[in-house]
Amino acid sequence: MAAVDTETLLGGLTPEAFLRDYWQQCPLLIRQAIPGFVNPIDAEDLAGLACEEDVRSRLVIGYPDRRDWQVEYGPFRPERFANLPETAWTLLVSEVEQYWPPGPEWLQRFDFIPRWRRDDLMISYAVQDGSVGPHIDAYDVFLFQAQGRRRWQIQEPPPKSPICLPDLPLAILRSFTPTTEWVLEPGDMLYLPPGIPHLGMALDDDCMTWSIGFRAPAWRDLVGAFLEDRLDSVGPELVTDSARKPSRHAHELGADDLAALRDGLLARLRTEPDALHRFFGEFLTRPQTCDTDPETADDAASEPPRWDPKIAYRFDPSLRRYWIDGPDGPTLFLAGHAVPAPGLSLNEAESLCQADTVVPEQWATRLPGLVPVFRDLLAAGQIEPDEPADTGEAR
Repeated sequence: MAAVDTETLLGGLTPEAFLRDYWQQCPLLIRQAIPGFVNPIDAEDLAGLACEEDVRSRLVIGYPDRRDWQVEYGPFRPERFANLPETAWTLLVSEVEQYWPPGPEWLQRFDFIPRWRRDDLMISYAVQDGSVGPHIDAYDVFLFQAQGRRRWQIQEPPPKSPICLPDLPLAILRSFTPTTEWVLEPGDMLYLPPGIPHLGMALDDDCMTWSIGFRAPAWRDLVGAFLEDRLDSVGPELVTDSARKPSRHAHELGADDLAALRDGLLARLRTEPDALHRFFGEFLTRPQTCDTDPETADDAASEPPRWDPKIAYRFDPSLRRYWIDGPDGPTLFLAGHAVPAPGLSLNEAESLCQADTVVPEQWATRLPGLVPVFRDLLAAGQIEPDEPADTGEAR
């Protein structure tokens, strides 16, 4: 990909100005964020992905004014697309960057926001009047118009207590009063922060919108995972009270007891910054859990993964890799594994996290702790022997 012109992407703003004035604050419409854009993915490519077993996809059918919404989840049979109505339907395919080889490179233009905040590239294809209804997202999103035209409406200020329609398969708002609207054409982009009610409507056939989402972890998930992490470090010892004094009231939780319990609990929750940073790195790179077909799992277990440290292995596109700099050098994080890398420069740490492939033997001397991690990743299906790609098209 040619050098990214971030200021054109952001409508003449520098990344610093965009983050200061718009990020998580207010919408921004950008005309011709990517001038002369030619859509490289057609409807057949997207429909093909939606027919694959491991791809998350859905069909949404319905008109906003009728509120007659239906939703179907993939994988789909190819004949399903031949039996759709002429208008008012949308196909959405998530995590396209994992299946379209140029996707990760295309997304690099958004690297002024760190990768740990990025969710995925979702592509929607709609015919005229296709929509998913008025709704609110819990994440930041750049809505890039790749093909056709789409009208976007938003409601500001957002309602204090939004209510969704009952008995529907989608979280569609009961009430939506648009205050601003724009029509986006190919190359245009709209940024929306979380919490803004919005509605997108395809104005013609062959409308394709690329959604680049940025999702943050929920505090309750972070706190829950931290408590689990701390629980693993707490031994089986009981609360002790060898210095106890006689109680005056048998049913009282006395001040001394409360203070001892409070101090003991806080001491076991307390952690040093380096250990806390390690927890963050492990938490933010954990693979997302998914259901596994038992028959598929048995087949996979019957064929041991190929391990040869001298060959190149390709990282699964969904595998999260980050690094944290510390007083003793960087620590690498791969799929929940932490690997101290004191001999690595920061540029080398970044390069390893960016790499598509890796040869384990090349790291055996410098970072011996990284090799068993590669073996674990291979066993988990998160790396595999590298095979040359056939084409640059979505599979």
